[in-house]
Amino acid sequence: MTTLSNIKLFDGTHFRDETSITFHDGIITELGNMTCGIDMGGQMLTPGLIDLHMHGQMGENSMRPGGVMRISATQVQFGVTSFCPASVTDSDENTRIFLENVRQAMTYRKGARVLGAYLEGPYLDHDLRGVHDDRYIKDPSISHYCALVDGYEDIIVRVTLAPEKDGGMELVQYLTDQGITVSIGHSAASADETRKAIRLGINTTTHTFNAMRPLHHRQPGVLGVALTHPGISTEFIADMVHINPLIVKLIYLAKGVERCFCCTDSMEAAGMPDCDYQLGINAISVENGIARKGDRLAGSTLTMDRGLRLLVEEADIPLRDALRMGTRNPAEIIGRRDLGRLLPGAKADFVLWNETLQVTATYVDGQCLYHAD
Repeated sequence: MTTLSNIKLFDGTHFRDETSITFHDGIITELGNMTCGIDMGGQMLTPGLIDLHMHGQMGENSMRPGGVMRISATQVQFGVTSFCPASVTDSDENTRIFLENVRQAMTYRKGARVLGAYLEGPYLDHDLRGVHDDRYIKDPSISHYCALVDGYEDIIVRVTLAPEKDGGMELVQYLTDQGITVSIGHSAASADETRKAIRLGINTTTHTFNAMRPLHHRQPGVLGVALTHPGISTEFIADMVHINPLIVKLIYLAKGVERCFCCTDSMEAAGMPDCDYQLGINAISVENGIARKGDRLAGSTLTMDRGLRLLVEEADIPLRDALRMGTRNPAEIIGRRDLGRLLPGAKADFVLWNETLQVTATYVDGQCLYHAD
């Protein structure tokens, strides 16, 4: 039994009056006001950050053999305790290598928790594919999906697709029936098509405003529905580059804090200096911290802790709501009520922060895996 005392405690939704947390065997057992245990000097303690959309970090990418495990090891320094490594559209062979990487990394116990695999593609709109390789873009197909993930069905957590494509609605229904989180993204769907996809089970967007048609007052499309429909939550990249801080504030005001969550969509340049990098098979140039392939944005160099600071400092989001967007909300999107909360019975995954919102320590399963010098 371990107790951390003298903390400012955020439980995933609210700041609490309790000033101590007790945990045992990786599970939170009690919140209280004890003065025994380890004195944390009044630091803020929150659930660990959860990134449901990231491709790489610190020179590693999720499509490279062994990359997911190495990413897991570096995530804790940025306050991330759980994440979904994302694929990029590639050959079936390389996608299956990615899935094997994820499976192996899910047993790793010295870094952030690997929640399972996120397939971003190959069932995307050609014109809105971003930097996904058009050679491997496919129409949605239940038979193709089943062959692609054969033997890895149990580790698929999330899939992004364009439901308006031939076979898209059928695949949405199939994936939903399997308990997989299905997101609409890289999509040219109309408003009617988007609403139909929501009825069939889509419950999130993928990087809202990016790889979507602009909002039009007579053709509202994916964005019009995403910003107004109560049945869908909106993911957004919190780097203030992919979308302006005013648009971040617009998403927050339109959806309410309960229905939006942040991600990084990071590539291997995250946490690294400006240079040339890879995203899948793409050569990416990073200048002034912005990743591009030619004139297109190509993932981000964001880390989740920096995203939290930007939400507060540039988008003028209250700290409690910014924290919720990176903790409780993403956990709920994938049905993990044991994560993203500091409550008895939840996983002992949490982060300590100093007064400038810098990570000072990260715990996964009650083990301190990172401590700032």
